[in-house]
Amino acid sequence: MTTPVYSPAMNDQEAEVLLERVRWALAELGFEEITTGAEGVHLIEHARGVMIGWMPQDITPPHGRGEPDLPGLRRAFGLALAAALRGAGFIVETRDDEWLLVLDALPDLP
Repeated sequence: MTTPVYSPAMNDQEAEVLLERVRWALAELGFEEITTGAEGVHLIEHARGVMIGWMPQDITPPHGRGEPDLPGLRRAFGLALAAALRGAGFIVETRDDEWLLVLDALPDLP
């Protein structure tokens, strides 16, 4: 895995290309981006990459088990999605256990 020394801000064209690559990767993984305000996977452009967040849909706890552990579910989802995106060639950073920052992998230096 290539680790960047730093990740500078992107210009508009670079940001749009990265956003489309992330959308394509998510679609290949079986995820569909949702509209603002809805539950599901959210993509937000960031100066350094693309932020990905997740709002779970209609999670019903097992009978008599109380409320679902949403922070735990978000963490598990984030870990799984980060691993899949890394496998697709992206650099992924976790932000506050609820968001992933997806960065474009920098080319290997000679």
